Amino acid sequence: MAEAITAQVRKLAAIGYGEASIDNNPQEVRGIAFTVANRMRAWGAADVDSLLSKAGKGYVVATRGNNVRYNKLMAASEVAINADPDMRSAVTSARDALANRGNDPSNGAYWWDGVDLKETSNPRHSSGFHYGSASHNIFGITEVKLAERITYWTQLNKKTNQLVNTRERGRYSYKYLSTAAIGRTIFWTADPDYIKATGAKDYK
Repeated sequence: MAEAITAQVRKLAAIGYGEASIDNNPQEVRGIAFTVANRMRAWGAADVDSLLSKAGKGYVVATRGNNVRYNKLMAASEVAINADPDMRSAVTSARDALANRGNDPSNGAYWWDGVDLKETSNPRHSSGFHYGSASHNIFGITEVKLAERITYWTQLNKKTNQLVNTRERGRYSYKYLSTAAIGRTIFWTADPDYIKATGAKDYK
């Protein structure tokens, strides 16, 4: 008897299946499932729904209602899912991602992009991005580097009651660093220099 598909497994499988390209590359679907689960664990979210609530509507476009593949898997019966090799594979990857089991094709990513990376409204453009490998540039889009930003540790000047810079904390020129590219999807994490310079959480 096939293992029952829980609500959270179904949702994560639908995200992977819906957000990946229609090529049905199982590693692309799996990479997206792991990306969501990676961020869920890092943020301390109890489940996928909790993560989506924290991350906001812009994190997973497929859940907004117009993604045919997401809607198809969410509405499919378990019999239909198990009879379809691509949806069945998405469910297996979702189970593995939630259990943090097996290979993670995203290489520890927290975000991903498809061809929408070409749009200048994409947050990667305003925050800067760098390809961890030239092979990740699957869309032929020039990476975006900002003017170098320097941050400093500060301390309170007791005489003036104002914060003053002390030693340099770090430098960065982009926030996002690619970790993999599979099918029609590029995966991202936060650049270590950005984290060091800002003290930001790498999953936010």
